[in-house]
Amino acid sequence: MKLEMELKSTKPMPARQRAMLNVLFTASWLDCSITRQLRPFGLTGPQYNILRILNGSAPKGLSVLDIKSRMLDRSSNVSRLVEKLRLAGYVERVPHGKDRRMVIVTISESGKKLLTDIEQARFMDGNSAIGNRLSEAEALELGHLLDKFRE
Repeated sequence: MKLEMELKSTKPMPARQRAMLNVLFTASWLDCSITRQLRPFGLTGPQYNILRILNGSAPKGLSVLDIKSRMLDRSSNVSRLVEKLRLAGYVERVPHGKDRRMVIVTISESGKKLLTDIEQARFMDGNSAIGNRLSEAEALELGHLLDKFRE
């Protein structure tokens, strides 16, 4: 659906303003869609992001600061999110060998299983996948344009 219809706007907008509003609107729409898909697994988008980051760094693990630097939403309270994931059994906190003030966070076997379950449920995949109407070339071009937009 066109942005103007979604926003119930009848006045034409300058192209760059329309592009910015479209990015903001689409980001919000995407966040809501991902939230709905993760709800059955008891995860939020930022928690899922942390699990994927830790899975990619396994078995080594990362400090909370390193996790934060890799987050999609860097304003997230990573310490609080990590603690929730720890209480759920999805991550483990291990004291750093040389610096007792630092803690290394690793994904647990439970966390790996949860990611596998999410993947098997075809999260972000299949006919109902977000962006499935884009061809491979269009998806690449969109990624390129968004990178350029942020420059």
